[in-house]
Amino acid sequence: MIGIFLLGTLAAFFAWTRYYKRNWAKRLTAELAFERDFLYAGEETVIAEIIENHKRMPLPVLEAAFHIHRGIRFLDLENTSVSDFTYKRDVFSMLGKQRITRKLAVACDRRGYYHIGKVDFTAYSTFHTWMYTMTKPVEASLYVYAKRTDVSELLLCCEKLLGAMQCARRLYEDPFAFRGIREYTVTDPMKTINWKASAKSGKWMVNTFDSTLTERVMIYLNVAEKGIIKHENLIEEGISVAASLAQKLIGKGMEVGIAVNVADEKHFLLPAGGRGQLTLIERMLAELTPKDSVIPYEDILTELPKDAMPIFISRDTDGAGQAMTALLGREAQGIWVLPATVSEIGDARMQERRMAQIKETGSRLKVLVRKVEGA
Repeated sequence: MIGIFLLGTLAAFFAWTRYYKRNWAKRLTAELAFERDFLYAGEETVIAEIIENHKRMPLPVLEAAFHIHRGIRFLDLENTSVSDFTYKRDVFSMLGKQRITRKLAVACDRRGYYHIGKVDFTAYSTFHTWMYTMTKPVEASLYVYAKRTDVSELLLCCEKLLGAMQCARRLYEDPFAFRGIREYTVTDPMKTINWKASAKSGKWMVNTFDSTLTERVMIYLNVAEKGIIKHENLIEEGISVAASLAQKLIGKGMEVGIAVNVADEKHFLLPAGGRGQLTLIERMLAELTPKDSVIPYEDILTELPKDAMPIFISRDTDGAGQAMTALLGREAQGIWVLPATVSEIGDARMQERRMAQIKETGSRLKVLVRKVEGA
């Protein structure tokens, strides 16, 4: 009798194990989603992890695991390991027809484009005799834009140079950019007469308009690092300066373009304005990685738009400086931003004095040195 009972129990066990193996993964879904589509380096957000068992069969032990680049840091380190990636593994015990939602707080330490493409499931038989695995595709992505930095000094310098360029190159009036009213002269066309102002003052008065010249800026960013010692934080400072400056200038209604010395056409944008242009610039800079194929900085300085003021962001004080000297030798104006360490400040000041001598040729290049703490 006991033997029959044991045989029946064993048969039931194997039948259940076989059934479990065939059906544990059916109607099991996973979803991952970031709380925000984008944020800035140094900010925090939440990843929603949703696991749902749509069938009636329970899953006593279920592991769900995924990984993401280690630039994303989980604030709760439980069930987390870090190597080249950050690995997160959670263990669930799910009933039939149950949904489990967990919210995982993360800190975004580095700019970048972060994507999670799959969740790995691991289940075990009743007595952990066998292990079963399955992978479910998911789509969760997040842009972490470059960290914002103070560009007030650069912005002030930029506005001064743009103002000088506007005055020097005022050619045609824009009929939609009203500037003011003045007294009529014999050279003014009849269409510019302001009839209401003329009737009120008793003299002929005409409308005046601003130039059609749009304030445009072109940023040339150098992400190459020459020399044995690599200063990654200085390159990051240059990227942050480019992103912050683009945000400020576009916010003031200017048109901004950018070129990065990376062998890819998507790293070149002509000057344009609006929120859409700023999004393109910020995403481009977020996607820059050390694996990108870098080209010589001089290659992106071959054709400077004549109607856009150039801003050079580069640590190369030799080759890039010579290239900029040659390009700025034709009555041009521009700004050179030079991220530097404390030990490099002296050499940077010498470079600034050398650039000041360019004024004798008619060019004006303002050099701004940015000391990066901890470099």
